[in-house]
Amino acid sequence: MYIKRNLTAAKARFWISLKIYFRYPLKILQVFIDPIIWLAPFYFMEKTFTPSGSLKGFEQYSGNSDFMGFLVIGYMITAYINTTFWGLGYNLKDEMWQGVLESNWSAPVNRINLLVSRCSFDFVAVTVENIITAVICHFLFGFTITPAILKLLMFLIPGIIGMLGIGIAIASLVLMAKEANGIIDVSSSLISGLSGSFFPIKVMPRALMMVSMALPLTFLNDSSRAILIGQGTILPLTSEFVIIFLSMFVLMFIGSFVFTNVERRCRTSGNLSGH
Repeated sequence: MYIKRNLTAAKARFWISLKIYFRYPLKILQVFIDPIIWLAPFYFMEKTFTPSGSLKGFEQYSGNSDFMGFLVIGYMITAYINTTFWGLGYNLKDEMWQGVLESNWSAPVNRINLLVSRCSFDFVAVTVENIITAVICHFLFGFTITPAILKLLMFLIPGIIGMLGIGIAIASLVLMAKEANGIIDVSSSLISGLSGSFFPIKVMPRALMMVSMALPLTFLNDSSRAILIGQGTILPLTSEFVIIFLSMFVLMFIGSFVFTNVERRCRTSGNLSGH
């Protein structure tokens, strides 16, 4: 009965998010425009600095000179990061604004299930958006990948689950601080930057590089590029898979532990749904 209730709640939250998404058609148009807006300046910058068609310095750090491939994949992984952090943290803040958080959480279902299922459709949407991004970038910027999609999924799925663990912990900060934008902006920008979404981490000072090596998302970016465009890896691909897979359990445990304790503390103090 408990499992059935949680599945029913997750299904309902999924459909709510789906209906909200398609309620705003301009958001669908934005899917086609965003990759052009964000990536076109880098494309023309690359053309400016590579009159001979080769990026020697970039190739030294990354293993090949596919600069646009590097950026496009970083853009896609960052889309998952932003979806995780904003989907978990901002949806929580949204329910505080609407005054429905406490009533929703009075339902006899798991709080983390309510939190994660609210953004479950967002992961479906961002996956479709990333496919559209890849197609657009193929025709505009010459972005080409290998057909090893199934191999990529072996890395991507545990990587996304690990992101959820971080996102759940960030949501607990939103629950305490009653503020979402600043917390999510800072955390998503820091993690995206330090994990090498838009530049090879080898160019950073040694101290920052060690911080990057402690982030599992660094290896998700790195392995995705190795699989899809053949760039060199920081560690052997098998080692990176082990790190991503194990971090999935560690991050989910930490995130769930932090959130459960913060939620209990807010509920005890009567400070659950204020904003």
